[in-house]
Amino acid sequence: MFMVFGLVLGIGAISMAWMRRWSADHVVADSSFIVPFMFLALLLIPVLPWWMAALIALVAGAVLVPWMVRRRRAAHGATASPTDG
Repeated sequence: MFMVFGLVLGIGAISMAWMRRWSADHVVADSSFIVPFMFLALLLIPVLPWWMAALIALVAGAVLVPWMVRRRRAAHGATASPTDG
């Protein structure tokens, strides 16, 4: 768990501007980060088996990732100038 969160926080600490550009350029990949983060968070529930945490994370990702991508692309489209191709 430390490796996943440490990697993301480490990249953000080194170059937040690069991380923001990457996030804007790769909307689907950035939105997909919710699945492993949710899986790791669900593993903290002691009575929940790992396979159930994985299943919940995948189902939530199947619902949340398309919603987040649509929302971010709509927000980007609303702020784009008419000269953007």
